[in-house]
Amino acid sequence: MMLRNQESLCSLGSLNFLYCQKLIKMLTYNECRDFANIDRPEGRVYNVPPGLYPSVTTVLKATANMNGINAWRAKIGEEEADRILEAASSRGTILHKYLEDFLIEYSKPTIDDARHFIKNSGLENEQLFIQQMVKSVIKQLLIHKYESLAQEFVVWDDELKIAGRCDNLGYWMGKLTLVDFKTARKEKPLAYVQDYFIQATAYCKAHNRMFPEQISRFVIIIANEQGGFQLFTGTPQQYIPNLRYRVKKYYEQKAY
Repeated sequence: MMLRNQESLCSLGSLNFLYCQKLIKMLTYNECRDFANIDRPEGRVYNVPPGLYPSVTTVLKATANMNGINAWRAKIGEEEADRILEAASSRGTILHKYLEDFLIEYSKPTIDDARHFIKNSGLENEQLFIQQMVKSVIKQLLIHKYESLAQEFVVWDDELKIAGRCDNLGYWMGKLTLVDFKTARKEKPLAYVQDYFIQATAYCKAHNRMFPEQISRFVIIIANEQGGFQLFTGTPQQYIPNLRYRVKKYYEQKAY
């Protein structure tokens, strides 16, 4: 099925909404990789069949309590804050690229697969903290017998009118699970990762509206520069009220 044709059909006002939903239900995970995002000054949007939807991260950023971030920037200075954030973005991009390559090559990895990948992927040429971060995540995938089903695919929620790109979906200890990879300079307090839970919930909810097999659990792995990691598990149902509140707040702010 051609995504371009679907997008043009679903944009027609005369097209029956239920028919559009049937088209969406026919999409595969691989087809959903191809939907494009557009970066705008006000944030990222995704061009999906129902229209242009803001990204989940854009919604959460626009509705976050920025007092702590603003105080941090004021304390260390704008230039240093920008440097740290740029380094964090680069660190995250590198981690995601290695994990994506690993799970494309080995969807159901073994210890031998991991050893082969580490030796031949170029990872050993990276800075030591990058090596440690990637290895710590791979170790958790092996321990929990992870089997990757899909990665880097776009989902959207036609009820809440949001969209986003999922890191990975697969079977974590035999149960369908959304897995999100994060990085940090050091271990994060639980209070600082609540938006990660809401983000994962948004992806799970959107997925469950689009695909027949339902996700009832998410896993978030945060690898840090000190060689450690944090692993959080959660159920989307627990955070849906928070998600609804933040989306409602976003669209109310946008209306003014």
